[in-house]
Amino acid sequence: MADGSIIIDTLVDGTGLKKGLEKLGSVGSTALKGVTTAIGAVTAGLTAAGGFAIKVGSEFEAGMSQVAATMGITVDEIEKGSTEFEKLKQAAKDMGANTQFSATQASEALNYLALAGYNADKAIEALPNVLNLAAAGGLELGYASDMVTDSMSALGIKTEELVGFTDELAKTSQKSNTSIAQLGEAIL
Repeated sequence: MADGSIIIDTLVDGTGLKKGLEKLGSVGSTALKGVTTAIGAVTAGLTAAGGFAIKVGSEFEAGMSQVAATMGITVDEIEKGSTEFEKLKQAAKDMGANTQFSATQASEALNYLALAGYNADKAIEALPNVLNLAAAGGLELGYASDMVTDSMSALGIKTEELVGFTDELAKTSQKSNTSIAQLGEAIL
């Protein structure tokens, strides 16, 4: 017979909650793996960029060491703060910052100017003209520097006349349907 009471079962089945938490843990784990992978990729990219920067820096330093050696600037003079070397280094950096050429390429051009007998001041003065000629002729900077100085030497043109000579090469190439490189090679 019914006694008029109601029985309510308060036992909660936790299997649904348990499954939900397991899924949430799985999603969290996957997300954490994704974040870890992304951090790893960023770290690898920064490491590679840092390695590239170190390589570029060391190539520039090696290029400037070559310029110093060619110009006869000793390690001892550099360590004592050679103003010539500092001016050369700054000129190469400035050209790297303000032209399409890198500072390392500018150091290579300075070395060719040094090989042609230019002192630090003359090389610094000539560098922008050589860069302009290389840009106008689509030439590699070291090649342009070497070609100009060798051509001037072959023709007996003095270093003071570099600006006029590079201007004439560019002008002649435009009017003769000949490249600057071809003109330089023809002179040599």
